Amino acid sequence: MIIKKERIDIENYSDDASGLRSTNIDKVFIPENEKEIQEIVQECNSKKEFLTVSGAGTGTVGGRVAFRGNVLSLERMNKIIEINREKKFAVLQAGVIVKEFLDEILPRGLFYPPFPTERTATIGGNISTNASGEYSFKFGSTRKYVKRIKVVLSDGRIVNLKRGQVFEKDGYLQVPETGIRFRIPRYVMPRVKKHSAGYYSCPGMDLIDLFIGSEGTLGVITEAEVSLIDSFENVFFCAVFFEDLKNATLFVKEIKNRQDLSENVLCLEYFDKNSLDFLRPAYSEIPSSAKECILFGVQINSESDLSIWDDLLTKYNSIENWLGNTEKDIEKLYSFRHKLPELINEMLRRKKQTKLATDIAVPEEMSLEMKNFYEEKIKHSGLNSVIFGHIGESHLHVNLFPETDKEIEIANKLLIEFAKKAVEFGGTVSGEHGIGKKKHNLLKIMFGEKGINEMIRVKRILDKNCILGPDNIFPLNLALSFNPSEIL
Repeated sequence: MIIKKERIDIENYSDDASGLRSTNIDKVFIPENEKEIQEIVQECNSKKEFLTVSGAGTGTVGGRVAFRGNVLSLERMNKIIEINREKKFAVLQAGVIVKEFLDEILPRGLFYPPFPTERTATIGGNISTNASGEYSFKFGSTRKYVKRIKVVLSDGRIVNLKRGQVFEKDGYLQVPETGIRFRIPRYVMPRVKKHSAGYYSCPGMDLIDLFIGSEGTLGVITEAEVSLIDSFENVFFCAVFFEDLKNATLFVKEIKNRQDLSENVLCLEYFDKNSLDFLRPAYSEIPSSAKECILFGVQINSESDLSIWDDLLTKYNSIENWLGNTEKDIEKLYSFRHKLPELINEMLRRKKQTKLATDIAVPEEMSLEMKNFYEEKIKHSGLNSVIFGHIGESHLHVNLFPETDKEIEIANKLLIEFAKKAVEFGGTVSGEHGIGKKKHNLLKIMFGEKGINEMIRVKRILDKNCILGPDNIFPLNLALSFNPSEIL
């Protein structure tokens, strides 16, 4: 085990992609095996020292940024333990980098469906936030592909949780071989395809699903068994540019409503006019009259599939289409999608400007209404913005770029309005990135004080001293001040 205490050695663990940074880390533990993790957790629990689990630092909500106590880095827990081609599963330690995992399984004809857009993320980080990936329109989020996890609880006990082993009964869950029993949170989950906000809870739920998406607050995930599928070829990507906004909307609607189209779609992405303006310096070939763009990826099984898509593109009068069916062209088209956040971040660094962004997803039937709500509110605010993202899952990202203190105030108020409207529509305030330390107020909008207390009650049973993931999901002071009589 490596223990880092000097400020210069701790620096690399003090931030993540959220922009948050800590100068208050006591120690960084870097274990090499599960036993060392167990010892670290037991020591911190006995001394009531806080412990934040650190993955690769790709998170956008400050989940790994420790403003108090110690950091537990899983970077050396990076072994791929087993890849089973016949039964299509893999066993890996939580610190395995997704790209390295994909590089191992693809030559064997296997694929990990929920692989994230940021491939330098770790498997453990993905499970901790129930992350979603590039192909989430077709395959969904991480949760459904997790078959088993090993978790070190806050008192150092190790539990091996298998899907299908323990279910809610009479409103309660019981952790095997520990004697721990607790009532599941009592609130209504959102009606969306992607959700990563707070603890999962529903009648008949599987115990493993409580830990998936719990952002390191209930235990340290050390190992996971995940489902795989056969890899596939015959994929083509297409960026479709529209001048008529109505046609873009109808194009997306028909794709979603027709099973012969939607069943083979891997991803369905959206760019508004401001997004295209951001991209033009890098892609001068973007049509000057384009006001919206839809990028989609499709798995093609026959020549007739191609003709169906050709007919659809003709029907909605797109002004230009960029097609890609070779590996090089597909990579170029998907780079088009990735380039936008890169250019946004470059602009922010150059202008030393801030960004406020949403991670909202809503039910399919409210998708267009939510998009219209965004556009109308932004128009009246006068703020610079871009709207882009996963229109296939009704999960658009709104980025606001306030330049003055007054505009920052306006932008923060807009985020709250957006969250309230999403919740009103039955949506979630976080579709894929989690709550972390940045979105406590939005989670409260979604579940209310009562719902937050339901989460804290579970937290205090599984982590009595609140040492794990302090300030992730909800503020630490709320958890510590929770009335003990309300715990059981």
